[in-house]
Amino acid sequence: MTTPAHLAARDINSGAESLAPMTIPAGTGNPVLDAYLFDLSRRFCGDHNPDTILNLLDTVMNAATSGSLEDHDLQIMAKSLEELYLADKMFHPYRNIRKITCFGSARTKQDDPSYQIAADFGSMAAGKGYMVITGGGPGIMQACNEGATEHFSFGLNITLPFEQHANPVVAGSDKMMNFYYFFTRKLNLLKQTDALVAFPGGFGTMDEIFETITLMQTGKSTLFPIVLLDPTGEMYWQRWIRFVVKELCADKLISPEDMSLIHVSKSAEDAMDHIERFYSCFHSYYFDDALITIRTTSPVSEEQLDWMRRDYADIMPQGDLQQFVDGDPTDPDPQLASLPRLRFVFKRGAFPRLRELIDVINDSE
Repeated sequence: MTTPAHLAARDINSGAESLAPMTIPAGTGNPVLDAYLFDLSRRFCGDHNPDTILNLLDTVMNAATSGSLEDHDLQIMAKSLEELYLADKMFHPYRNIRKITCFGSARTKQDDPSYQIAADFGSMAAGKGYMVITGGGPGIMQACNEGATEHFSFGLNITLPFEQHANPVVAGSDKMMNFYYFFTRKLNLLKQTDALVAFPGGFGTMDEIFETITLMQTGKSTLFPIVLLDPTGEMYWQRWIRFVVKELCADKLISPEDMSLIHVSKSAEDAMDHIERFYSCFHSYYFDDALITIRTTSPVSEEQLDWMRRDYADIMPQGDLQQFVDGDPTDPDPQLASLPRLRFVFKRGAFPRLRELIDVINDSE
């Protein structure tokens, strides 16, 4: 894969919050403290939006002066913020390198077929220029890190009283971090990635997969490929898919198009091809209210545009799909302003259909 010079900010909530107005608290109720906080936010914000810094400072001091919070509540807030900051700091030097998060069981042994295919996939991903993010522990996580090697690996370990410890590939690496909270760890496993590959696993893997699908289904996470990878001859994910179709689709607890968010694979090569295809023409997208802008790495043909207008009219309520071949200087990320783009009013909530549209965009490449 040829990594673009610049990548769009990857985030939970599809980057939409970057275009929404920041809600500034009314203050702490203490005029002297409010004046100090306002001054600090303006003098020490660096290159950041001072209103964002003021929001942080006001929230912290409102929590500190609240009579309804216990010390333990404040400790949770402080630890959570610290973990989010340290993770962003660790990932920052590698922001413009695409990454793949790999999930799977910590209990998988080295002689298990899943271990070998995980190592093969990690090696293949690194060979194509991706970095690999795992939970940093043993089993499948270690296999993926072994395949990718320490140079291309991140480990987001969780501190537990049993079972979990940093695997030898990432232990001691400057790209390994120990998390105290599962929720800050899971946030970064998704926030920092461009694709997800899941191998057989237990409750933790199920939790991570269902949460990822839910975030995409509801538009709370940027769309990216989700691949469920079984070794040849194994049926773990095929049985899981049968359960989802029989118990969830059949009872209309989910929509049939929700299944387009998932790709089931039987080989490392197929999994890698699926991810590569996703980024063959599609680059990224962002929202401005109901208007979606989809950046592409090359223009889409007029024939393909007509096909999109016809077959995806259900997610284009105003029928206003347009292409801007020369980019847009008003792009919220100036480094990406020169990219071609598609723009239309989007039927919010139709994110599985948007995922299908991305495949159509890539078919035009």
